Amino acid sequence: MENPVGKSAPGFKSIKFNGVIVGKVATTGDFEQDAAAARRLLKEKGLDEEISVAQYIFNQAQSFATAAAYIYKKDLMRSPRNGSTIAPFVVNCTFSIELYLKALAQKHNVPLRGHELVKLYQALPEAALSDIQVVIPACASQRNLIAPNIENYLNSLNNAFVEWRYAYEFEKLGVVQIEPTLFVANVLFEAFRVPKNT
Repeated sequence: MENPVGKSAPGFKSIKFNGVIVGKVATTGDFEQDAAAARRLLKEKGLDEEISVAQYIFNQAQSFATAAAYIYKKDLMRSPRNGSTIAPFVVNCTFSIELYLKALAQKHNVPLRGHELVKLYQALPEAALSDIQVVIPACASQRNLIAPNIENYLNSLNNAFVEWRYAYEFEKLGVVQIEPTLFVANVLFEAFRVPKNT
């Protein structure tokens, strides 16, 4: 018999903070009680710091980028490529780009809404655009791209998140080039990490 949703088998669970195991908690099988126990452990260890909205958005962007990276490494770097996973790659990677743009704006106290990547990019404050320019050379050196242009790449990816989620509704989808897409995600990831000038 299957466990009901939100339930797991009783036992112990390791708790990680920034990727490092910081302790274990007994599990009850109830997701909410187990999450509360994990929060208590983090608080006891002084690791329960509040995170900013920008950091929260960034963390969520990373989760979608991680899914895209997994698909890329497992299916798209191989020859022949597994074409059945291209849509999940595009959806996860372009959604991470959307969230990275929103996190970068929020880092500079500018909340953004919407899904169109070009509009989000154009709404970034100057300080965020400056962060992007700082990291482009290092990110470009990691990819085999000639004269990378983030604005052109964003233009080609602008509606990919919506279109590729509902590919069956479109006669033709916009072309998504893998390397430029990864370049954009990497640039925005690194730009968020540039220390904020106060």
